[in-house]
Amino acid sequence: MPHTYLPDPRPYPERTVNNKLLLLATRIARPESAEDAEQARAELKKQIAQMLGLRHYIGLSVAMTMAGAPDIYTALMDTVDEALQPENDEQLQWFALPVIVVAGADKAGELKSSCPEALINACLANYPALRPLTRAVWLPQLIRSDDFAKIKPDDWYAAKESTDAAAEFAASLPTASAAIPQDQSVHALYALGYGGREIQAALGQSLREAALPLMQVWQEYLAEENMTLFTNPLSPASPLSALADASRTRLRMALDVFSANVIRSVRLQSPRVGVVMAAQEGGRLLFGFNAAESAYSLMSQVFSWPLSPRDDIRIIQQDFLDLMVDCQVENIRLLHDILPENAALPDYADALDLPGHNPLFGNGSDGSENGVAN
Repeated sequence: MPHTYLPDPRPYPERTVNNKLLLLATRIARPESAEDAEQARAELKKQIAQMLGLRHYIGLSVAMTMAGAPDIYTALMDTVDEALQPENDEQLQWFALPVIVVAGADKAGELKSSCPEALINACLANYPALRPLTRAVWLPQLIRSDDFAKIKPDDWYAAKESTDAAAEFAASLPTASAAIPQDQSVHALYALGYGGREIQAALGQSLREAALPLMQVWQEYLAEENMTLFTNPLSPASPLSALADASRTRLRMALDVFSANVIRSVRLQSPRVGVVMAAQEGGRLLFGFNAAESAYSLMSQVFSWPLSPRDDIRIIQQDFLDLMVDCQVENIRLLHDILPENAALPDYADALDLPGHNPLFGNGSDGSENGVAN
């Protein structure tokens, strides 16, 4: 049996939940016809809008928690995103412009909390596809990822109703600075704004030629003494899309930074790096690094990736393997079985005795179980 990808350890419900929103989301994700999907999408959007408008969305919360597969959850959340868009010229479109910050600090500090509105607008004005954002109202502060994730869909829904509602919502958001610990860390920050429906044309647009100039804006604005920064600006998007994109990108970049540092450290003590990949109960992927030979007795360094309902394990795995190829690491063991929730990830030498394979040299079937690089 092939084991091309890590198994999915997310705790899906064992039985189909009798929730009307989930039934509609399932019809969108797995339609019998294009017409069926369109009808389901319209009905789902209507029901979600009613719940959010009444600030009574227990059914939506249940659906978000009990979605039985990533495609169903994605269909549900994409429809929530549609319900948050303005329906008329009196309503507003909220958006976020995320930036991922990789920081290296000699000592603990913090990043600026104010939004460089003038600098952003001056940059975006040079690119027609993004120019509508220069007519938006930008919030004066940058929002930290933890604070951004706490904003509920019904808050976004209420905040789109009018300029007064938007201003009231904006005033309620925190203004705390992102804390930077000593050593290396990766963070997501969000510049938030709102405006008329014309803003929608700029959302989801690739930054393309604007990426480098916008990176320079962030790089220069966020610079601090005794701190090395690398910034990665992401495309402007609606709040829910921006949160999903930035959360995924932050974790990927954090894994990249962690991997590069640990590989460098292991190579100072051992000629070959051994890597173990595994899924763990509770919805996590683990990536462990050690010496390929047990004789070196190095302590394993493990990165834990908490899977969100939207995460595609295939993409996460392939991105990681591409990084290993770039780092010239060939001794990799992908474990076929899901580890118990509190189990420690075995080191590379011990993992060779467990069901698994090297994903660089096969899919774990018909003789490729061992796949050890020599």
